[in-house]
Amino acid sequence: MKTLTELFLQNSEKYPAGKKIFFTKEEDNSYSSVSYKEFIRHISSLIHFFNFNNLKKGDKVAILSDNRFEWAAVDFACMFSGLVSVPTYVSLTPEQIKYILNDAEVKVIFVMNKFTLEKILKVKNELHSLKTIAVFNSLQEENLSTEIINYSSISKNFSSDENLKNLSASVDEKDLLTIIYTSGTTGNPKGVMLSHKNLYSNIKSCMKVLQINERDRFLSFLPYCHAYERTAGYYLALFSGAEIFFAKNIDTISAQMPEVKPTILICVPRLLEKMYAKIIDSPNSLSGFKKKISSWAINMAKERKIKPHSLKWKIARKLVYSKIAAKTGGCLRLMCSGGGALNKNISEFFIYMGVTVIEGYGMTEHSPVISVNPPDKNKPGTVGPSLSGVNVKIANDGEILVQSDSVMEGYYKHPKETSDTIINEWLHTGDIGELDADGYIKITDRKKELFKTSGGKYIAPAQIEEMLKQLNYIEQILIIGNERMFVTSLIVPQIEHLKMLAGKLKVNYKSEKELHGNKEILKEIEKDINSVQKNLAAYEKVRRFALLEEPFSVENNQLTPTLKVKRKIVEERYKDVIEKMYEK
Repeated sequence: MKTLTELFLQNSEKYPAGKKIFFTKEEDNSYSSVSYKEFIRHISSLIHFFNFNNLKKGDKVAILSDNRFEWAAVDFACMFSGLVSVPTYVSLTPEQIKYILNDAEVKVIFVMNKFTLEKILKVKNELHSLKTIAVFNSLQEENLSTEIINYSSISKNFSSDENLKNLSASVDEKDLLTIIYTSGTTGNPKGVMLSHKNLYSNIKSCMKVLQINERDRFLSFLPYCHAYERTAGYYLALFSGAEIFFAKNIDTISAQMPEVKPTILICVPRLLEKMYAKIIDSPNSLSGFKKKISSWAINMAKERKIKPHSLKWKIARKLVYSKIAAKTGGCLRLMCSGGGALNKNISEFFIYMGVTVIEGYGMTEHSPVISVNPPDKNKPGTVGPSLSGVNVKIANDGEILVQSDSVMEGYYKHPKETSDTIINEWLHTGDIGELDADGYIKITDRKKELFKTSGGKYIAPAQIEEMLKQLNYIEQILIIGNERMFVTSLIVPQIEHLKMLAGKLKVNYKSEKELHGNKEILKEIEKDINSVQKNLAAYEKVRRFALLEEPFSVENNQLTPTLKVKRKIVEERYKDVIEKMYEK
């Protein structure tokens, strides 16, 4: 039977009960760990708790928390109990959370702390099905009630003698395992229904490409409610016997890498872009010979004209690249990038320095991995060949279509959207792409994000955005041009690079705000943009741009929790700025 409960039992038999799996950084900077034996004890207590609360097969249990071992314990307890987990981003607003909990008819929710509890309490009276709230970080007694309990009381008050083998035998591969609400760049999110078979097949296919074992260490920072991290950074790691360390947040990764010494990092392009920018800037903090040798080695990696393993490369490796690797812990052998397009130059930069960066592709509706580059046959600029058992074809209009056991059961309560997305058993991804002679997939754009100028020319904004991101002072960018006479862009500058540009041009300024409108700076940026886009067709070229003072972020609702730009919201927010760019 292709169930995750069977996979879990196989694992627990394969590895000793004392084997450590999850590691959490404590306030005193030490790391506490959880063994298989302790993890199973938590799962059993939770199963007993669910039974005590009369939860029946198919009932929904939500998790509103950052990554932690309790998140995983609730997840597996739901699986063994036949319940459906509904992971929810902690960054969502109370109103967004309310929509998900009501749509999924959630009966029990596990929240991280007092802060996330307050989000629930703000809309508690409008939550139609919710009966119980459990809090991972224990609250004082006065904050508890018949509806609000501490997670610690569950493991303390409920016995942990559940027979997991018997429970697993009653789980069917067709049973619904989870509903993941896609963050979506427009409208309310839709719940993607994934079964045991969906996730099992995806995990097993990933295992064939990524050779992971008990000697590997993962540093987990993407949220488990993100399908990519859940499959690749959690299930894949766990079922391969690897150790999982939790990052406190994305900002602590650089500090935790030397402590954890990860061998594998599941990441998104945004992290690699930040790491790249930091490395490129690193010589500026040095002086004398150290600055000279660092600049020389980093420029060599940028240009890649000298072959790896040549004498010059070996010198650069010993004096510079090894120092950079040490800051990641010195053991990193693989960085897997997904969730968005990665600039080819960035992946080749890291590969040249000795760290393999592979790019993959997927979507929540496919559990989620569709393809990934094999580490030993890596092709930067592509997202690799499709996984074993995954059939891919390109439609006449260029859309990527996928067929496999990993294709979702459908959208929860949305039969029409389901039938519009899965046609004759083929999942319509909404992505435009092509297959090369070796069967490697190259994504060229999102079908729904292709836009047409008022002159009738079709434009792929993602390609232009990736091209312009080569400029160091462009932090974020959004291309505008649908039904317009020409292409423009909104640019969030990298402020430190903008200051360096001001220094280069000898521009005097009193505040950072002045830099965004300085004519000399804007003229220099325009010159660089024109240089980078010189090979584009005339109708594709950015003709005007505006520098924004506020970055796109999850907090201002301009990025989804998976860091994709919400185009419509950004365009509405800056409609006056956009209109000004189109004035004669």
